[in-house]
Amino acid sequence: MRTTILILLAAVTTPFAAFSLASDMSREKMLRYGEQLSQECVACHRRDGKDVGIPGIVAMTEQEFVDAMMLYKTGRRKNKVMVSVTGSLDATQIQALAIYFTSQNKQ
Repeated sequence: MRTTILILLAAVTTPFAAFSLASDMSREKMLRYGEQLSQECVACHRRDGKDVGIPGIVAMTEQEFVDAMMLYKTGRRKNKVMVSVTGSLDATQIQALAIYFTSQNKQ
């Protein structure tokens, strides 16, 4: 019981930055992977970065993107769609998406 509590406490208090160091892939490969994964995201979030009722995700910093995704993934931020989306993503996928979207120019 005590071990379980310590593990849960560590998971909740671990900085999200550690989560973002997820892959051994090169930055270029992560960028291409993020672009492939982005198709689901841009169905709601615009590629041009404009907020039209659904927040823009283009031009965020990588850390802001990862932190936002982790808030949904851990249930600290509630949105049924985003909780579902982030629940299916692993650390490498979130990092790849962060690299891709932060590389795009807001129009």
